[in-house]
Amino acid sequence: MDWIWIGWGFLFVSVIVAFFLIRTLNQVSRTTRNLDTFLNSLEKEISPLVRNLRETSEGINIILGQSLERLNQLEGLFQTLKESAQIFSMINRIFRGGITPTLVNLAGLAVGLKTAGQSLFKRKEKGGK
Repeated sequence: MDWIWIGWGFLFVSVIVAFFLIRTLNQVSRTTRNLDTFLNSLEKEISPLVRNLRETSEGINIILGQSLERLNQLEGLFQTLKESAQIFSMINRIFRGGITPTLVNLAGLAVGLKTAGQSLFKRKEKGGK
């Protein structure tokens, strides 16, 4: 009789284990189907997203290239402005230090020659009468 109870116990435990095993396998099956559905929908959404990211990246690269070109142009402009400022500074120094005293001396000489010439003409006029 003990063997019968052991057999029934073994059968009962086997049925319970099979029941839980079947439930677990069903749950795993549903989970894998849901995961498959999720991965398919994710794949459908990722492809356009990657394409949009690639297009955006290309657009950004174009904008950066144009910006670099403009910066190079600005660098050339600032270099030209710097050179122009140096030339104006040099011209200013020449006017202040070199030409102005010379022009003042020339103007003084011209006034002196004019005055001398007028004096000589006045003496000739007085003396010549």
